[in-house]
Amino acid sequence: MNAATLMAGKGRGSRHRRLVVICLLALPLVGLLLGNLVLSTPWACRRAALKFQRYTGGLEVSIRSMGVTPWGGISITGLELLQPLPLRKQVKQPLLTIDSLQIAPVWNAWLRGKMIVQSMVLDAPRIVMPVELLAHLTRAGLAVPPATTPLQVTPPVAVVPPANHAGVGPAVITQPGTHSAHADSASTPPPPTFPTAWLHLKKASFTLIHAESKQSLLEISEISGAVPIAGNPAKSHLTIGSISAAGQSAASPTRAILDWKSPQLSLDPFELKIGAHPFLIAAKLASVRGLPLQIEAKLPPHPLALFTLPFDGRVQADAITAQARFRGLVLAPATWQGDLVAESNSLQLQFSSQQVKFDQGKAIFLLRGGVFSCVDARFVADKISVLGNATLLADGRLAAAARIVAAPETVISVARQAFPMIKDSPSLTPLSTPQRSAFDLEASGSIHQLFLKLGKDGPVMEFKP
Repeated sequence: MNAATLMAGKGRGSRHRRLVVICLLALPLVGLLLGNLVLSTPWACRRAALKFQRYTGGLEVSIRSMGVTPWGGISITGLELLQPLPLRKQVKQPLLTIDSLQIAPVWNAWLRGKMIVQSMVLDAPRIVMPVELLAHLTRAGLAVPPATTPLQVTPPVAVVPPANHAGVGPAVITQPGTHSAHADSASTPPPPTFPTAWLHLKKASFTLIHAESKQSLLEISEISGAVPIAGNPAKSHLTIGSISAAGQSAASPTRAILDWKSPQLSLDPFELKIGAHPFLIAAKLASVRGLPLQIEAKLPPHPLALFTLPFDGRVQADAITAQARFRGLVLAPATWQGDLVAESNSLQLQFSSQQVKFDQGKAIFLLRGGVFSCVDARFVADKISVLGNATLLADGRLAAAARIVAAPETVISVARQAFPMIKDSPSLTPLSTPQRSAFDLEASGSIHQLFLKLGKDGPVMEFKP
């Protein structure tokens, strides 16, 4: 064998080795490209949507495309959670829409079977929640029929901070079987440290809508920020672009501070202006089963500007104050509980030319087991008083009663001014003293069809809001 032949053989062997090396290096890339081509097919998207659907209670899920890369993680675009079938004709928007979802996994943990993520990025997530769906979930979540479990109504808990504090104290969430941090700090070693995991929100929004009338009841839009959800303690901020109620702007852009200390995410006390009223708000959310949530709010004494009421009425007050608390499991509406106490000083009520001034006013509202009630409302003055209560059930049925007490001629004048549809003399309820009479109002029906009885033996009027 001559030298030329030997060199040619070595050259061919070297080229073969380089070709093998190149193929081996290109194989993962080719596999990644082929894998992403498969993931982007309608078949793979349907398969993934069916897996998501196992965790949605049967609600349909659709996905437009998916992809995976070692450096970029998992990406899902066009994720939609559709409305329940009975509501889909009335509400065209999906229950949940996410333009794109980017998940950065901890790959080493995933290889060991632990689903741990470094971060998640949600681009333009939008929730459109029909109030009818909330009512259905509340009724379905009641473990025991109301007839066999009498409602235990606890008095509203004030959220007024101690005198030496200027704002609302942070809400506190405790879990059954836990002890105070002071009792356990001496015996419990500090938890291990892990890098903080983040949920990044970009232009998120939430809308509460009445499906039948297609009216937007509440809308919170342009929510952006980084939310810590696991790992080491961290702080960040969240911005809210706008809040509107019943189509009217209710709050200006707001920036809130988030404080994460596992397993609780705290919303530090901040001021939220709803209209001209500065509310102080604080909240906590626990990252445990069911997501326990507690929110506390307080409106310091503040003037109530003149605004209109039904039947050509107007109201204003020198000062109003309110204290509210909400708590429950986010994923179980039947557990939601709320307390609200509102008070007023020098409240003025006017119907046409009739004006009434109440020295004091107070109303107490409770939310328990899907039942929202005004258990007591009273507005008192020397010459006239107004008392009332109301209850709204989760299925939309409601009942309410109100009584106006004053001298007979005053009651008749107020009734005629407030309800001009009464053609005859208002039907009054006699009291123990002839110097006082009462005009009673009774409401019954539902939020879709309301019947109002005007007076003890008065006419019944039908209203369809």
